[in-house]
Amino acid sequence: MSEIQLNGSWFLSFRDPENGAEHTIPAQVPGNVLGDLHRAERIPDPFFGCNSETLRPYEFIDWEYRTTFPAPVLQPRERLELVFEGIDTFAEILINGVRIGEAGNMVIAHRFPVDPGILKEDGNELLVRIASTLNRARSFPLPAYTHAGRCCYEGLYLRRPMHTYGWDIAPRLVGAGIWRKVYFDVIKPERWTDLYLATTELKPKSAVLSLHWNFESDAPSLIGFEARMTLSCRDHRFEKRFPLFFTGGTENFDVENPLLWFPLGSGEQNLYTVKLELIRNGSVVDEKCWKTGIRTIKLNRTEMLDGEGKGEFVFLVNGRKIFIKGSNWVPSNAIHGEKPERVEQALELFVDLGCNMVRCWGGNIYEDEDFFRFCDEHGLLVWQDFMFACETAPQDEAFLESVRKEAESVVRALRNHPSLALWCGDNECDELFFYSPLLKRLRPSMNRITREILPRAVAMFDPVRDYLPSSPFLSDTIKQLNARYRSPEQHLWGPRDTWKGRFYKNNTAVFASEIGYHGMTDVGSIRKFIPEAELNDRHGPAWTCHSSQAFGLPCYRNGLMENQSKGFWGYLAEDLTEFMKCSQIVQAEAFKYLIELFRAKKWEKTGLIWWNVIDCWPQFSDAVVDYYHVRKLAYYYIKNAQKPLSLIVSDPEAWNCRLTAVNDQPVPAAGHYRVSDLVSGELFAEGEFSVAAESACEAAAFPVCLGEQRMLLIEWVCNGNTEYNHYLLGSAPFCFKTYLEWLKILDEKIYTALGRREW
Repeated sequence: MSEIQLNGSWFLSFRDPENGAEHTIPAQVPGNVLGDLHRAERIPDPFFGCNSETLRPYEFIDWEYRTTFPAPVLQPRERLELVFEGIDTFAEILINGVRIGEAGNMVIAHRFPVDPGILKEDGNELLVRIASTLNRARSFPLPAYTHAGRCCYEGLYLRRPMHTYGWDIAPRLVGAGIWRKVYFDVIKPERWTDLYLATTELKPKSAVLSLHWNFESDAPSLIGFEARMTLSCRDHRFEKRFPLFFTGGTENFDVENPLLWFPLGSGEQNLYTVKLELIRNGSVVDEKCWKTGIRTIKLNRTEMLDGEGKGEFVFLVNGRKIFIKGSNWVPSNAIHGEKPERVEQALELFVDLGCNMVRCWGGNIYEDEDFFRFCDEHGLLVWQDFMFACETAPQDEAFLESVRKEAESVVRALRNHPSLALWCGDNECDELFFYSPLLKRLRPSMNRITREILPRAVAMFDPVRDYLPSSPFLSDTIKQLNARYRSPEQHLWGPRDTWKGRFYKNNTAVFASEIGYHGMTDVGSIRKFIPEAELNDRHGPAWTCHSSQAFGLPCYRNGLMENQSKGFWGYLAEDLTEFMKCSQIVQAEAFKYLIELFRAKKWEKTGLIWWNVIDCWPQFSDAVVDYYHVRKLAYYYIKNAQKPLSLIVSDPEAWNCRLTAVNDQPVPAAGHYRVSDLVSGELFAEGEFSVAAESACEAAAFPVCLGEQRMLLIEWVCNGNTEYNHYLLGSAPFCFKTYLEWLKILDEKIYTALGRREW
């Protein structure tokens, strides 16, 4: 197979939504019409002020992309296909005026056979007509069963990201375009068409791997075909040659003394280079190369907590329980097709923070090979939602068939990546059966997409991976009992009045896959997207727009952010810079507390995936890094809180605080600890600690005065290395100036070394 790229400069034609005049402007492929319009100065920057709200007229117009190309040179018996890895969304494709196919799904790739007879030697025209998704959505009447966010009903029948219609983490920017690469694929007459390599069992000194294959050939018979597979990783090499009696089949084999793949912090990310050769009569006619990791991943879970609040939701990699420290993955950029470099930049933040899992949230897109390759190489387990979020999608046969095709395409595309840990049916769709008045009498299992279509696709094409119907998964029994919080895996949002409130402290979750807290954006960043005249109007149109809320509808975010700050400090700062510091301290302490709340209860609790690392556009949010890559204080608190070995002070109980040693490393740890007052040096506790591999244990308990407000410094020495943590003792309200003095000392001890600089 050889690819002939068609990326680069195209032309984009459209009719002006105001006066109907025809325009043609330069276009960038991959890209998005909104990016092209902005570069051509036809629209203002969609990310500034309230500009995103002015773009609604462009949702109702059609687009035409054009480019020219020379005809690919084909050898005898070769075929030609035109491949679009991403078209947004409904498109008709023509070459030299001849229609070769149509697309109707943004989140999967499309392949179109091309008859060489329609091509000229040079000057061929490729035309892509993209229809308005909003206009196309009108043709789908919605049954009463369907449910979505107030601004998202048009997306229920459209297979494109729900966040583009307006979400609390993204603006309403309903674009269009050729948003991933496009190329001609020259196809050999004999080639591998479908390959699946999975680790099915680990033995004491070997691993069982299963290779499932399909190939095609125009040969008159299938006599003389065989395969040769080689696996190599560092100095370890494995080779197997076997005959092929049919175009599809499975071969199982043992690899002796394999080098295993582990997630970040639990072992090495050993990756094998796989080369699979298709041989006919002794000659290699095709070969595929990719990287894989030898490992097993399993999710042990119960559907419901028992009467004593006990349940299970734990990931095992190579038979070992892994405590999850992860974050949710939102769009890297709100306008898909623009700024693809942001994907790797964001993933680097996950690694720097010490995360071992990234949850690909269901309101987004399916990420591409580069994303998963990074996760493979850096040990980031991937929890992959299918693309459904906060909705009850249509259930008619035509729509279910489109979902089946999408699911099979996505599973086949991603299943060979060792980082892929879990398929999940959707984000928060089961919860709607508890909240929507029209759905309260129905059962979550009535959703055929997550109970029938998606699990069948996983079972057919990736049978070794686990499938979770929804996040959180709420069974019919839980619905019948009206007991959402008896699910072992939960999304912990709650009132967010204080992170030390009963909702968090007494939560019943074994595993939290969403949890977060607001934090004010850096003032320097705010000046880049809020007009100067509105800079201090925290409830004005621009602030509301960037909180994010479509159509200027009321939004809770900014008021909640103020209330969280006021509740902690006892006053609401009017000065913007002071308010930023007040808010970021609150967010930082909240994230640190929530992460440590779960870590200190290892293995009673098995992990949390907090929300979230970085914004997809300039906004006010829970993210700990803003769109311009400026890190909030919470970033550094989280980075320290997620270190593999940590000593954690828990809130007072019965006049005492408990000191817990938490070790996520695959080896035991021991050392000397000291807990003292950050300012005075007064000693609270000192001694030796010892903690087994991948476990937690109480190191000490020490008395405190509940009426005091102090900053405690936890210091420990292990293997000659000195590490620190801190704990905020006392109840709100705290003195802002006092905390700033504490922070100066904490920076000297901890956070400057982690990269923090003063505001």
